[in-house]
Amino acid sequence: MQSQEQRQYHAMRAHIAQLLASGWQIIGRQPLQLRHGRKTCQVRHGMLISDSML
Repeated sequence: MQSQEQRQYHAMRAHIAQLLASGWQIIGRQPLQLRHGRKTCQVRHGMLISDSML
């Protein structure tokens, strides 16, 4: 049997990997939350959401 890829939002995963490489940190996982300095954002329903401009 072939294993089937279960992951979704491949572009979002790549974007988050770029954020992590540029210094962002994961501060929560349910939902995924990221922080860089005073900026924070979270991933909800496949979208990266922030209270301010990133």
